[in-house]
Amino acid sequence: MVVFDCDSTLTKIEGVDLLAELKGREKEVKALTEMTMNGHLLFSQALHQRLEMVKPTKKELLWLGGQYIENRLSDAREVIARLKEAGRKVYIVTGGYREAVEILAEYLGVKKRNVFALDLKFGKNENYLGPNWKNPLSQHDGKREILRRISKQGKTIFVGDGATDLETKDVVDLFVGFGGVVVRPIVKENADVFLEELSLLPILKIVQKGRKT
Repeated sequence: MVVFDCDSTLTKIEGVDLLAELKGREKEVKALTEMTMNGHLLFSQALHQRLEMVKPTKKELLWLGGQYIENRLSDAREVIARLKEAGRKVYIVTGGYREAVEILAEYLGVKKRNVFALDLKFGKNENYLGPNWKNPLSQHDGKREILRRISKQGKTIFVGDGATDLETKDVVDLFVGFGGVVVRPIVKENADVFLEELSLLPILKIVQKGRKT
């Protein structure tokens, strides 16, 4: 299996930061994002604070899905197609919001059932009510729990940019740190492999060189 994070990995943006721009809270939200991605703040703490600042509507998440596609890595679709042609199962595991992530996933050719993302609750007018705290991804070590489940199916590579991705290192066969969009020191120092170019094509080489998934 090959598993990808979404923001700053498959796409060049951080979705929550883009939503924050719409609400005039960009500076505060971006600071929380950086603290979380660099391992200085628990994801569950940042999640609540950022969502209270942004309070995204369903309409805004659909808009964000389009932004994900517009800002995708240029070779993401090709890489995923080639992995699937080679018989690899491809997943997306992310702290991003499901409505937006599934739009990108469909464009890239990843099945909805292979997408693990945050679920938000909405009211009758599609206004934000809060996160679904039962979703493992709303909790600290949520990605690690999801990757632990996926890895039971066979050898697994996880590709991600942030500290929450790095937390999965002990439950996957290979953790690939992705620094093509942003280099996070904690990830660069601790990843099994670290990529700095703005391309996912090296993933194909990693698989082809015998790091079986």
